[in-house]
Amino acid sequence: MARSITAAASNNSRNRGILMLAAVFGLLSAGLMFAFLQTKGGDSSDITPVLSGATTASETVVILTRDVAVGERITEDMLTTRAVPVTALLEGRVTDTEAVLGKIATAPLFAGEQMLTPKVTTFEGEDTLTYKVPAGMRALSLQIPHEAWNAGGLVQPGDRVDILGITTFTKVDPLTGESEPDLVAGFIAQNVLVLAVSQTLVKVVPNNDGDSTTELTGTELSAQAFGETETYQEAVSVTLALTPAQAAKVAIIDVLDDDEGQYRILVRQQGDDDEVDSTITWSFDDIFKPSVTTQ
Repeated sequence: MARSITAAASNNSRNRGILMLAAVFGLLSAGLMFAFLQTKGGDSSDITPVLSGATTASETVVILTRDVAVGERITEDMLTTRAVPVTALLEGRVTDTEAVLGKIATAPLFAGEQMLTPKVTTFEGEDTLTYKVPAGMRALSLQIPHEAWNAGGLVQPGDRVDILGITTFTKVDPLTGESEPDLVAGFIAQNVLVLAVSQTLVKVVPNNDGDSTTELTGTELSAQAFGETETYQEAVSVTLALTPAQAAKVAIIDVLDDDEGQYRILVRQQGDDDEVDSTITWSFDDIFKPSVTTQ
């Protein structure tokens, strides 16, 4: 009987020791978790959901779906939203895709990263040409050799114009062997936006005494060189927004010598979006034929 009492007492003592050891390890684990959260910027309140088995708190933020290069405009297909744990949230994060759509990337962006406001900009007031070219278009500049080619030099940025191409070749009559004009005209670009008009004024004129040249500007140049109401244009260029195909056609005409190919810039009335059938061309023989209006 004494042996049974002794064994029971021994078992009770061993169980109490195990429980005390488990309690010590529990307290040690909680202390370690507290220290870990403190190093991550958390506080003791973060221990509760972890110890209780609850899901870690999160926030829905905007995430990049693909890489974006500097200068690219942010579009809807680049963005998605995803729940991110609060411990992984970054400063400057974006929570609404509408807040960044249409903005320009100022730093490389990578698929899977959080969208941050310091990495995009609206570029409000940006005046460089690249931000004025419409989507899908290319900017092409033409040096205007004669002001009559450019509606008397009156074309302005923002105007809508058509480009009439003219080839001025000759052909030989197989019967007589004589050369005759082979002129063809047709519209090679229509309803084109004028992006810019550049003019360079002569700023240096010879001194009447012949001993030096004098740099004159503004009123002095106008009064001494050309009279009070006259100006002189040394060079005029017009920059147009064209599709790649239109740009190629216009460039082909532009590189021809004047006696082989020319173009004319025709200004459209504001709001006129109607187009002429671009498959129709006119030749030398059509000059004296009755005019046909094409809608």
